[in-house]
Amino acid sequence: MINESEIKQKIWEKLDKLRATSNFRMRDGKMLELIAATKGMESLDSILDDEKAIQLFSGDNESFVPPLYVFNFINEIAKSVNPKSHLDPWITPSSPCNFFDFGQTTAYCLNESVLEIINTFFLNQKSQIHLGDVSKEIQNVKAKFDLVTSFTPFGVRRKERIEIDGVSLPTDIGFATIIQSSLLLNETGKGVFLTSPALLFIDKNKEILSKLGLFVDAVFATPSGIFRPYSGVNAIIVVLTKQLRENTFVAEISSEEKFNKAIFDNYANWKKGKEIQLGCFVDIKKFISVQDLILEDEIQRLSKRIGNPVVDLGEIILSINKLEKKQKNQFEYLPNSIYLSDFKSHIVANPSETDVESDSGYQIQLDESKANSIYVANYLNSYTGQTLRQRTVVKEISNSYQVLNCPLYLPNIEMQSEIAEINKKIDKFSSHLEELKQSLWKHPKNYKSISKEIKNINTEDKLEDWIETLPFPLSSILWRYHATKDNGKKIEHLFHFFEALSEFFSMIMLSALVKNQDFYAQECHKWINKDENFKDWYLRATFGHWNNLTSSLSKETRAYLNADKDTQDFCKQIYGNPDPAFLNMLTSRDIGHILNKVRERRNDWKGHGGITGEEESKKRVAFLEQNLNELRKYIADGFEDAKVISAKQGEFEEGVFTFTVKELVGAKSPFREVEIRSLIALDKKKLYLVHSNQTQPVELLPFIKFVEDSDAVYFYTSIKSKNVRWVSYHFEKEPEINELAESDLFKAFEFLKGNIS
Repeated sequence: MINESEIKQKIWEKLDKLRATSNFRMRDGKMLELIAATKGMESLDSILDDEKAIQLFSGDNESFVPPLYVFNFINEIAKSVNPKSHLDPWITPSSPCNFFDFGQTTAYCLNESVLEIINTFFLNQKSQIHLGDVSKEIQNVKAKFDLVTSFTPFGVRRKERIEIDGVSLPTDIGFATIIQSSLLLNETGKGVFLTSPALLFIDKNKEILSKLGLFVDAVFATPSGIFRPYSGVNAIIVVLTKQLRENTFVAEISSEEKFNKAIFDNYANWKKGKEIQLGCFVDIKKFISVQDLILEDEIQRLSKRIGNPVVDLGEIILSINKLEKKQKNQFEYLPNSIYLSDFKSHIVANPSETDVESDSGYQIQLDESKANSIYVANYLNSYTGQTLRQRTVVKEISNSYQVLNCPLYLPNIEMQSEIAEINKKIDKFSSHLEELKQSLWKHPKNYKSISKEIKNINTEDKLEDWIETLPFPLSSILWRYHATKDNGKKIEHLFHFFEALSEFFSMIMLSALVKNQDFYAQECHKWINKDENFKDWYLRATFGHWNNLTSSLSKETRAYLNADKDTQDFCKQIYGNPDPAFLNMLTSRDIGHILNKVRERRNDWKGHGGITGEEESKKRVAFLEQNLNELRKYIADGFEDAKVISAKQGEFEEGVFTFTVKELVGAKSPFREVEIRSLIALDKKKLYLVHSNQTQPVELLPFIKFVEDSDAVYFYTSIKSKNVRWVSYHFEKEPEINELAESDLFKAFEFLKGNIS
C-alpha cells in the first residue's frame, strides 16, 4: 500500500529543489498526490523526473483538486453503473475520468492549455476530447451515455440563456452544463456532479429539473472547506437520473473511507443510516442542506431534553409593529412584548434595552395567556433558542407573522412567570453588585458597611461547583488551591492553573486547526511567530510562550467566525460543532488580557526575590483570586457541553462507532464512564474533545498526557534531545516524568514550526 506521507515528502522535496533553481511555482502538490494514489508511483516518478512535465501542472494551469476520498466515492458510484459509455462535458486535469476507467469517454474542453495537459498525461485510447464551447457543441450530440461525470465551474455565468424544450435554463454555466449533459443519459444511466450546494437551494432549479424529466437520486455533502486554503466554497456531489423516485437519498461523506463505505452501502441498498450523515431520505422539494437536517435532529434532541410542549412562535403572537427611525419616542409600548431589529439579532423584553428607538426594528406583542415576554426573549437568546432561530427562514418580518414558524418549547404560563421572576432577581442582584463595587471605590471609607452587605455573597463557596464543571487537567489544579489554607501554596497552585489554562487553550485550538492540514499550511503564518527570539521556543515552553500562541490562535479563530458563512461553517466544523459559549470562551480577548497580566506579575515577583512575608503573601493571593474571579466570568459555562474524553473500548457497526469513554471532568476520580456514538475511530492512547450531541470528536495534540493507572494528568514542559519533561500539578506521588518522546509529539512540534507534510 502506498504511504501517503512518503508521497507528500517525495513531491515536496522535488518541488523545493525546482523552486531553488528556477522561477518555478506550484501552488500545491495535490494533483501529483492524486496521480500517485490512483496511477501508482511509476507515473509520479515519470512526472517528477521531467521538469517540463511538472511545469504543465503549475501556475494558471492548476485547478482546485478535491481530496482523494471524493474521487474514490465518485468512482464507487460509477462502478455501480458499470458504464460502457461516458461523458464529461467540462473536462479538466482533475476530472475523475482521468484517473478511473469509465468506459468509452467523450469529453469537451474549453481551454487549449488544459487540453495539452490532459493529452500529455491522461489521454487514453477510449477517450475522445473535443475543444470548444460545450453549451454549443453538446446540442449536436445524438448519443446516449451510461454515465456522466463532471466537476462543473462554480459561480460562472454567461450573458445569453439557453432554452431546451421551451424551458429556459439559468445563466449559471455549471447548472446549465449539468442539465444539458444529463439529458444525454440513457434511461438507466446516472449523472454524477461535484457542484455548488446553492444550486439545489433554489426552488426554480428544482422545478427545471422536474420539467425536463431529471430527478435528484442522491445528494452527498462534502466536509466544509475541501478546497481550502485556496477557496472557501463548499461542494456537494449530486446524482441525477431519469428514474423517478419518491424520495432522495442524502448523506455527508468524510475523509474516513470506512465511513464512506457505509454510506455507499446504504445508498446502494436504499437504506437509512444510523446517523443522518450516513444517509436518510428527503423530499427534494423541501431539502435545503444536510447541515439543516442535522440541525433539525439536534432540535429534536433538545426538545426531548427540555421536555416542554412545542408551539410555533406565530401561534403566540398578537401583533407585529414595525418601528421606523422617524418614530423615535412615538410608538406605543404594548405590554408583554419583545423587541428586535431582525430575527437573528439579540431580543429583549424591555424597549429601553434595545436600539429600536434610534433605528428601525420590530415590536412583537405576545398572547399573555400563553407566553411571558421575559421568558420568551431570554429563551430565544439561549443556545437552544439560537439553534431554533438558525433553522427558521425569515425573509422579512411583517404583519403576516405566520412566516415566523420557529418552534418554541414552552412550559405552562405559571412556570414561565416563575422563571422570568428568577431571571429578574438575578439581573437585580448583578446590578446591585455593580453598584456596590462603584460605591466601594467612590467611598472607600465605607468599606465596612459594604462588606456587611456582601458578607452572604461568598464566591469561594460557589467555586467548588464551578471547579467540577472544568476539564480534569484544569480542575485538578484548582482543587489543590481550593483545599489548602497556606497562602504560599495558594499562590503556587494559582500560577500553575493560569499557565496550564494557556497551554490547554493553545492545544485545543491547534488541534482543531490542524484537522485540515492544507488549510493549516496556508494559514499558520498568522499564529507562528517567526521572530528569531522565538525560534524553537517549544523546546522549553514558558508561560509567556503559551500566552503568545493562545492570543494569536484566539484572534484568528475570532476572525474566521466573523467572516463569511462558508468560513464560519468550516471553522465550527473543525472545532467539532461546539456550543457558541465554548467558542466565545476560546476567542475571548479578556481571557488573554488576564493571562498576560498574571504572567507579568509572576515575572515581577520572581525578579524581586527575597523572602515574602505573610502580608505580602496575602496581597499576592488577593491579586490572583481577583483575576481568577474575572476569569470565571469569561469561562462561565463554556465547558458545560465540552468534555475531554479517553476511550476504553468500542465497536463499529453500519458506519457508526460506539465507544465507552471516560469523561475527564471535575477534580475527583474515578471518572464517569459513558457511551458515545462517533463517526471517527478513537485511539485509546489519545485524548479527545467532544461536544454534546455531536459525533465527530476532535483529537487533541499530545501536549497533555493522561496516565490511566493513576488517573494523573501531565503537561508538556520541555524536551532535551529526545527526552521529554512532563509535569503534573496535582499528582504528588510522581509530580514529574522524564521519558523518550513519541513520534506524535515530534509531529506536533512540526505544527508549531509551521511545517506540514
